[in-house]
Amino acid sequence: MILELYMKNCALVEELRLSIDENLNILTGETGSGKSIIIDALGLCLGEKYDRSFLRKGTEKGLVEAIFQCQNVNLKQVLNENDIELEDDNLLVITRVIYSDGKSVARVNGRTVKMSVLKDISKTLIDVHGQHQTQALFNKETHLEFLDLFGENELEEFKVDYKDIYRKYSEVKRALNTLTENKDDMQIQREIDLLKFQINEIEAANLSKNEYEELLKQRDVYRNSEKIYSNLNLTYQHLYEGSVNAVDLIGNAVSELSSISQYDKALSDYNNDIERIMYELQDISRDIRNYKDSIDFEPYELEQIETRVDEINNLRRKYGEDIDEIFEYYNKTKARLDEILNRDEKVEELKSEIIKLEKVLLEKANNLTNERLKVASKLEAVLLDELKSLNMKNVVFKVNFKDSSFTANGKDDIEFMISFNLGEDIKPIYKVASGGEMSRFMLAFKTILADIDQIDTLVFDEIDTGISGIAAQIVGEKLSNIGKKKQIICITHLPQIAANADTHYCIEKSTSNDRTFTTIKKLNHDQKRDEIARLIAGSNITEKTMEHASEIIELAKRSL
Repeated sequence: MILELYMKNCALVEELRLSIDENLNILTGETGSGKSIIIDALGLCLGEKYDRSFLRKGTEKGLVEAIFQCQNVNLKQVLNENDIELEDDNLLVITRVIYSDGKSVARVNGRTVKMSVLKDISKTLIDVHGQHQTQALFNKETHLEFLDLFGENELEEFKVDYKDIYRKYSEVKRALNTLTENKDDMQIQREIDLLKFQINEIEAANLSKNEYEELLKQRDVYRNSEKIYSNLNLTYQHLYEGSVNAVDLIGNAVSELSSISQYDKALSDYNNDIERIMYELQDISRDIRNYKDSIDFEPYELEQIETRVDEINNLRRKYGEDIDEIFEYYNKTKARLDEILNRDEKVEELKSEIIKLEKVLLEKANNLTNERLKVASKLEAVLLDELKSLNMKNVVFKVNFKDSSFTANGKDDIEFMISFNLGEDIKPIYKVASGGEMSRFMLAFKTILADIDQIDTLVFDEIDTGISGIAAQIVGEKLSNIGKKKQIICITHLPQIAANADTHYCIEKSTSNDRTFTTIKKLNHDQKRDEIARLIAGSNITEKTMEHASEIIELAKRSL
C-alpha cells in the first residue's frame, strides 16, 4: 500500500507531504480546490505522460514522490527482471522529477528507470479508476482478462494445458513459414539461383584465413618499393660501404682501445664490447645488403595484389566484414540451400505435424472454453448480485462467447453484454452505459475481485458521477467493505460516501501574497462532521445541517 505522497512545486502545491492510512481514505474539497492534483501526482508516479503545465508557475523544477510498502509477488518479479531491490521493510520509493522544459526523470529506489519500466512496476502497486480509466471496460479486448482474473483458480490448469500445446503449435508454424516464407515456386527458384550464385562466388574466391591482412601488408610494401630501396641503400652506405661508415669508425675505436687494454681490466672489457658491436654491425650490414639486392618489384605483382584485395573487398561488402564472417555466411547459405532443396519433404512433415497439433489444440481449447463458460455463469450471478446491491435492480448481464482463431489465450472471443433498464435489449456494454452506471459497474467488479487481485491500493476518482441518494449511500458502504481488504483512496463530492471514511482528508485552496496555494489536512471527528455538513449544504450551514451530518456519519457506522 502507499504510505506517503510528497509533492513540491506541483500546480497549486508549493510543498505537501501526505501520510495515507489503511482502509478507506476519503478526499473532499470545494470545486477547484485542487483535488485533481492528487490524482495527477499519483499518475506521474505511475509513469503517465508529464504535461509541463503541472509544474508550479515560476519554478524550474518540481518533484513527486510516493513511498509504498508491499510484498506483492508480481511486483517482486518485475523488480528482479530490472535488477531493483526493495528497501528494508519492503519499502519502494518512486520519484518523478519534472522540469520546466517538459522533460522528466523517474527513479525507483534511487535508480533511474525508463517510463516503460515504471509503468510495469506501477501496474502491480496501484489501480486508478476515474472517468478515463473506466473506459477499459468499453474495450472488449479487456473482457477476457477480467473473466480469467475472476476464474483464476478454476482456469489455471486448463490454461497451462492449452498454452503448452499452443507453444509447440506456434513453433511448428514458424518453422513452416520460415521454410516456405509464403513464396510460390517461381520465387523459390529465384532464391535457389541466388543462393547457388553466392555459394559459387565464395568458393571460386578460394579464400584462406588471414590472407586479407597479409595482402594489405604486401601491398603497402610494393606501393613504397622505391623509398624502401633508396633508404636501404643509404643505410648500407652509412653502416659499411661509404667513405665514412660506422664499421670503419668503430674499428678505429677498437684499435685505439686494444693498444691500452692491458693496463686495466675495465679497458679490456670496453674493447671486447665494442669489438662485439663491430662484428654485429658487419652482420647486420650484410643482411641489409642481401635484402636490398633481393628486391625485385615488378609492376604486375602490385596489380595482382590490388586485384586480389578488390576481389576480397567485393565479398566483404556482400557477405561479411572479415573472412571469418564470409565463411559463416557461406555455411548458412549452404544450409539454407539444402533446406530448400529438401523443402517439399520437410513441408509435408511440418504440415502433417500441424494437423495433429491442431486436433490436440482444439481439444484443449474446447476444455478451456467449457471451463470459462462455467466461470462466466458464476461471474454473471455474482456480478448481478453486486449490481443489485448498488441499486441497479433491473440489470441483465451476460458474457457473450464467439469462436475465434487460435491465440495464446484460447479461441474465445468474449464480450460483456448488458441491459441496465427493464425492457431494453441486451447490448455491448459500450453502447448502453452512462457515466454513473459505469462507475457502479466498475465498483461491482472491484468488490468481486478484491480477494483475487494482488494490487493493494485502489484509487477512485469521480466514482460518484451520476449517482445520489440511496445509490450513493450503497456505494459508500461498498467502498468501506473493499477498504477492509484493500487500501482505498477516493475523491468524492457526496456526503453519503464521505461519511464512510476511515480517514478523511480535506483539500483547501488559499491565497497569500498574490499566489494561490493548495493544502491538505487530515480531519478529526468534529472537522469531519463540519466537512460533511459543507457537502450537504454548501456555505449555508445551519444547526439542522450539522445534525444531519452527524446522523449520516452515525448511519454509516451502523451499516458497517
